[in-house]
Amino acid sequence: MKLKGISSLEQHIEKIVLGVILLVLLGVVSMQFMLQPNTVEVSSTRSVPPESVYTELEGQALRIESQLQDPQPQLPAVAPMDLVARYNEAFADSSDLATQLSSSLGRGVNIEQVFGGPIDTGPQNNNVTALMVPKTTQPVAVSSWATLDPFVLQEVPAYAEFVPSAQPFDFASVSIEASFNGVDLREALTGEGGGGIPRKFWAATGVTIVGFEVERQELMADGRWGSAEPITTPPMTPLPTRSIASDDGLPELTELVSKAAGAFGDIAQPMFPPTIAGEEWVPPSERVAEDANDLSEADKIRRKLARAESELERLQGRSQGGTGSRDPRPGTGKTSVRDPGGSSGGSSTSSTDKARARMEQLREDIKEYQDQLRALGESVTQTDPSLRIGGKGGVGVLDSQDIQLWAHDLGVEPGKVYRYRSRVVVNNPLFRKGPALDPNDAEQQALTKDPFARGGWSDWSGEVLVGAEQYFFVGSAEPSGAHAESPKATIEVFRMYYGFYRRSTISAAPGDRLESSARVSGRIVTIDPSAITVKEAGDQLAAIQEDDKLPLPAGFREVSGRMLIDLGVYLLEIAVDPIAGAGQSDGAAMQVILRDAEGGLIVRHSGTESTDSDAYALVSSSASQGSRIPMRLTGESAISPSYALFPDASAP
Repeated sequence: MKLKGISSLEQHIEKIVLGVILLVLLGVVSMQFMLQPNTVEVSSTRSVPPESVYTELEGQALRIESQLQDPQPQLPAVAPMDLVARYNEAFADSSDLATQLSSSLGRGVNIEQVFGGPIDTGPQNNNVTALMVPKTTQPVAVSSWATLDPFVLQEVPAYAEFVPSAQPFDFASVSIEASFNGVDLREALTGEGGGGIPRKFWAATGVTIVGFEVERQELMADGRWGSAEPITTPPMTPLPTRSIASDDGLPELTELVSKAAGAFGDIAQPMFPPTIAGEEWVPPSERVAEDANDLSEADKIRRKLARAESELERLQGRSQGGTGSRDPRPGTGKTSVRDPGGSSGGSSTSSTDKARARMEQLREDIKEYQDQLRALGESVTQTDPSLRIGGKGGVGVLDSQDIQLWAHDLGVEPGKVYRYRSRVVVNNPLFRKGPALDPNDAEQQALTKDPFARGGWSDWSGEVLVGAEQYFFVGSAEPSGAHAESPKATIEVFRMYYGFYRRSTISAAPGDRLESSARVSGRIVTIDPSAITVKEAGDQLAAIQEDDKLPLPAGFREVSGRMLIDLGVYLLEIAVDPIAGAGQSDGAAMQVILRDAEGGLIVRHSGTESTDSDAYALVSSSASQGSRIPMRLTGESAISPSYALFPDASAP
């Protein structure tokens, strides 16, 4: 039946809609199987279907792993950048203009009116002068002989230049000591005595001692002094002044000052080479006081105790990684004397073992010194800080009136006479500060070129005799006559051997060669460093000193108890002194004529002329000590802990 008023479309619209929906649904279902509508973008140019994502991630992970394990990966190019040049360029372009506030803070206060007088603002930029570093005191110099530890040549082959080719490695040296007044340096900085340098130039970095320079002169045969020349310091001595190159800037000097402040003890008072025989080294001023009998036995022990405590403190500070400390107040120059540790780029196991052994030995020495003081009835509760190496614990350079400085000269020749002078070197507070000074003043600009400021040379020390390797002295002589069938002379001969002079007395007649054998006291040994370790050698030396009957281990060889002294000198004639003995019949003044190994004539006089000399006092005292002082233990390192802090800037 036909519906009236309803079109065909209206009659079948629901069927059409249902059909369209079915077609769309069928298309969607077909796309899931026939097309690939979903992908995952894994890079800017590549996409993968979802089921391949994990495979792609695995591949990327493997590629990254191979890059991590590549021993020589391809690194990205890095543009070179000179930070030092950029800093120096920026610093050179800076100005000394004060920053101005955008608005006033209010009415000012007239400080001069409050205090009733003008206020001293210190030196200004327009009148800056060079830093006048004070002079040191007149140096005290003392010569000595000692025997180098044979293990030192393994550690520092450069020492071979100063010792014989075979043991004993005896060497001569001179130690020089002077005192410096840091308070005078502070006054020179602040302008208390006139001049001065504005505090802003040195407040940040401070001022510290970076060197103790010493020169020597040799007494020539004609009585004149030779030209002045620098001393030869032991190898591996820290020398901060050599660590600045000509093109270095303020950052390098600032770093050097920081290192030098932390290593103050090693710079101001460098170590003496490790020795196993000879008189134990003490500071020259102390040696002079001992020779003059100005020190009591307790004073001598206290000084030894102070040195041992100070060295132990520095070694402990290095083992704990201490770097020394700077006073928090800027510009005081106040630094701890504790030396830096771990700053040399790492220590070898051997050096660490030596440091530990040295600390253990120092603890034993400290206990022994304390026991000796107690035996003398002295108190050992506190050591006088002024005796400590480096001065009072944390007292700064600018606060100390008596800074003890010393150096060692290995370039001396046995038998020669020398004298010495010294000066102090500090960092120049005006270095690279040209932009802060008048750019049109050439004199002021010249003050900024040198990184260091040196004091004037001190007065020359007294004469210092370096003992010759062998000596002879005429004690008495008599010609042939009523008292003797033939002329004869009594002569004492000396030869340096294992750090001490060995003595023998001979009776010689004309034609005799001056040779004899001398007794070598104690148990003396040579050590083969290739056959025994340094620790084993030290332990064995300690054992045989306690029991001299113990057999020697491998690497040790006992030295004969007698040694030959052959001077190569012949006695030619004994006669009455034609001047001093004229008119005398008792033969008290005799002239002894000898010929040396080179054929030259030697004229000596009997009596006290020879035995009253400085040389006789030197060798006689040494011979007496050699009969009772045993060998020292091996094991002390020959490399200063602070040596690596200051590499030679001129080295390739």
